Amino acid sequence: MTHVNALINRRRRSVIVVVLFLATVLLVTAGAVLIGPTLRSPDQLAADAAPPQPLPVTAVVERRKLVEPVVLRGRVEPGASVRLLTPAAAVGPQSVVTKVLVRTGDRAREGQVLIERSGEPLFALALPFPLYRDLTIGARGPDVVEVQRAMRRMGYPVPGSGVLDRATQRQLAAFYRDRGYRVGSGAAAERGGDETADDLGAAPPTGGVQLPQSAVVVIDRTGRRISKVHVRVGQTLADPKESLLELDGQAPTIVTTAAVDQAALIRPGQQVDVTDDVTGTRTKATVRAVGEQAVTGPDGQTGIEVRFEFTQTALSEATNRSVRLDVRTAAAVEVIAVPVSAIYSRPDGSTFVTVVPEKGAVADVAVMTGQTAGGWVELREPVPSPIAPGTAVMVGEQTAGG
Repeated sequence: MTHVNALINRRRRSVIVVVLFLATVLLVTAGAVLIGPTLRSPDQLAADAAPPQPLPVTAVVERRKLVEPVVLRGRVEPGASVRLLTPAAAVGPQSVVTKVLVRTGDRAREGQVLIERSGEPLFALALPFPLYRDLTIGARGPDVVEVQRAMRRMGYPVPGSGVLDRATQRQLAAFYRDRGYRVGSGAAAERGGDETADDLGAAPPTGGVQLPQSAVVVIDRTGRRISKVHVRVGQTLADPKESLLELDGQAPTIVTTAAVDQAALIRPGQQVDVTDDVTGTRTKATVRAVGEQAVTGPDGQTGIEVRFEFTQTALSEATNRSVRLDVRTAAAVEVIAVPVSAIYSRPDGSTFVTVVPEKGAVADVAVMTGQTAGGWVELREPVPSPIAPGTAVMVGEQTAGG
């Protein structure tokens, strides 16, 4: 019995040992499964610590015109116009404007009464020079010749004698009468009044002034548009240098002096963005003319004179003020170009781009660069293969997931 019990105890111990061994194996296996993925060799740890492989950032080669804005400062100048000045003989403390018979937009016609001063008419006559005297009976000279020519243009049959004779005198009287005035009287006579035909000049006076120097405002030709009227009723005409009217007034223009290298990029017809820094107003203009010789501008700068004309609202309020000009210049022809960031340099000064094909390895391709504008650079001909419009080139790098 004792022997049997001993045998049973030995078997129990063997079973326990086997169970403990199997449990240990299971624990070790489970630990290896759980902990194994976190265990790395030194080489693996070093590889894991290295930065991720960068990926190329690409742009596409294009055929394009290179546009480079040229920024300038320009001065707004008043537009050209024809100024009609007060005749010197009509200036004085007693010369008061009593009527203004024209307004902006009218056409100045030869023979027209523009204004009245102290009741006397100021006529527009197309003469090559102002009258330099009062024309009286018997006067002769080039001034009489020009007045006779003007009378004939207006339909009054006067001789071309160069003498203020009786025939010319009668036609001058008719000229005054047709406009409601008496010749040489110095006083206005409105049509429809109580004056007799003799008072209105039907019969010419036998002497005295027939056409006062103070009655004629010289215009260069008939039909010019009146763009501005400077006088008003009640104003005293005290300065012969002041304008009565302006004819054919043009819009303001802009002029600047550009550096020679800037002027080389500017061509007539190019579009311009204009900014008045004082008011913040923006408008458009176009290049009208580019000079050929260097000049010194009013600001003391030496360069090429460039003139602009407004294509949108003119900055009339900015006359004689500086404005900003952004000229949109462009190459005459399209070129093959890449972004500036696609160009890389070698120590020897040569340049290359890195081509990134859809398939295959990237490749550095040597290129020659040309003009640069707007962040793009020209690739000069012959452009090496495989570079062509649409080719992807590297402009930078980024990390995966960056």
